[in-house]
Amino acid sequence: MIRTLTICTTLTCLLASGQALAHGNHAHGLPHNAKPADASADLAKGTVFLDKNRNGIQDRGERGIRGVPVSNGIDVVTTDAHGQYRIALPAESILFISKPAEYDVPVDENNLPKFYYIHYPDGTPAVAEWKYDVIEPTGPLPARIDFPLLQAKKQTRFKAMVFADPQAKTEEEQDMVREEAVNELIGNPFGALFGMTAGDVVYDTLSLYERHNAMFGKIGIPMWNVPGNHDINYESPNHKYATQSFSKYFGPTYYSFNYGDVHVVALNNVQYKGAGQGRYDNTVYRGYVSEEQIAWLKNDLQHVDRDKLIVIITHIPLITYALDGKGQRYAMGDNINTVNLDQLIDILKPFDKVYAIAGHDTSNSWKVEVNHTHGWYGTPWIAHTLAETRGNGWNNGPRGENGARAATMQDGNPNGYYVMGFDGTDVKPRFVPAGQKGNLNNTMRIVLDPLLQGANDAEGNIVTLNRGRLQAGSKIVVNLFDGGERDSVKLSLNNGEFVAMTNVLRTDPFMERQYDRYRGTPDAFSRPEISSHIWEFELPADLTPGTHTVVVKAVDEFGQRSQQAFSFELTE
Repeated sequence: MIRTLTICTTLTCLLASGQALAHGNHAHGLPHNAKPADASADLAKGTVFLDKNRNGIQDRGERGIRGVPVSNGIDVVTTDAHGQYRIALPAESILFISKPAEYDVPVDENNLPKFYYIHYPDGTPAVAEWKYDVIEPTGPLPARIDFPLLQAKKQTRFKAMVFADPQAKTEEEQDMVREEAVNELIGNPFGALFGMTAGDVVYDTLSLYERHNAMFGKIGIPMWNVPGNHDINYESPNHKYATQSFSKYFGPTYYSFNYGDVHVVALNNVQYKGAGQGRYDNTVYRGYVSEEQIAWLKNDLQHVDRDKLIVIITHIPLITYALDGKGQRYAMGDNINTVNLDQLIDILKPFDKVYAIAGHDTSNSWKVEVNHTHGWYGTPWIAHTLAETRGNGWNNGPRGENGARAATMQDGNPNGYYVMGFDGTDVKPRFVPAGQKGNLNNTMRIVLDPLLQGANDAEGNIVTLNRGRLQAGSKIVVNLFDGGERDSVKLSLNNGEFVAMTNVLRTDPFMERQYDRYRGTPDAFSRPEISSHIWEFELPADLTPGTHTVVVKAVDEFGQRSQQAFSFELTE
């Protein structure tokens, strides 16, 4: 890990040290205390108020709301007793509020939260030949920027939807996103209060943002987003203007909001190193939380009670132990991990409850326990690299009934999404495979390895389905989707006692067979990679001919239980 830097925590300090704001068209959502940081900064002022009639205007009798954090991306002020604020706002920055738990923010026609104001008087500068729409001129700062809020009941028990990397590159891939993830969630069947997307909203084709937002808006819940490495304007000469298209559609690239006893911190930890680095070279970006964000986060958390749960959402994992194809850890590779994690840990130390979620890794889902080995001496917490909505890619695998490709991840995890259950400061993430119409019982895959002798012919074609002769060393292999080393998996053979299965690091035999079956065809999968959520049980060599049954029970580290059965038939 890199050493902790001395951080400026005010806009004045950063400007004085020559640091430029890395923000990136028009106002999206409307919106006392601070003077302009320098002569170039305007003074934004306005009121955060309870919008009883939901018309976006503070009418007579609509009171201001006290204590709402308002930020320019570094400084954070809170509204006074009348709901009023004043804060420096330089050009090319975004003003935003942190939604209190007792209120909702208005949403637009696509259910995107309206919690910010973009201040780009002259629009995105012509520092590049922009391929996609960027921020249009917003003109002079308005005399007032008011933020309406809507009354909401504070719920300490609620659910949220989370999507990692929908990542469509083409219109057809966007079709697959709709078919796999959106259709079964229209009408919000899980009763979620909101949704989050952990970056790579699209795959480089930033013109797809509008269609993506219209599709996900049909789920019917507010959708919060952070940028990924495939949400970058790659023609940008530097990091400062690398997310101009993202900000045009979604606003700030980092911010916070509150639901129940949960304070969500959204961060942009994809640091772009600038055009000319080699587009498909992974050194073009790294996992890094900028100095401006570190300063903002330190200020933001000063307004959060220490007994709250801090949920951090990023695109690149804070830390993951994903393996390469040879079984070696990627370790702290700077394009797969966040290299200044130690700075985040230092800021988070006053809090006892933390949970982190991220996407980015298309081959493995992992849960790393952050503890004293990482410099954290409070209650250990999980840095969760999520299984992806697009799996290992919308071009991988055969097409299903809906026309979408299987897109299974290289660790054998199906593509899908998450239902996060919150109860006070406790969180339980539940992975849901896509295309299962919200079936929470589909939690694992059970296979034989190797297949029974006689199940395939000499060319590898399937002759029988789990019927044949037992081979030496045959095992029952379970892939517990999005599982991990702290989960418990037990097996009962032929109604016998449940015995513990062994968690091993290996490739999923199901994916090995899928890879071999479709290799060299348009339906090919990527090469399987080692998985963290495989369990094995070696079968007795003396099993008699007939049908044998297997029941697998699993309890994950969050106490969630699941069970599934499997059978096979021995012919001799």
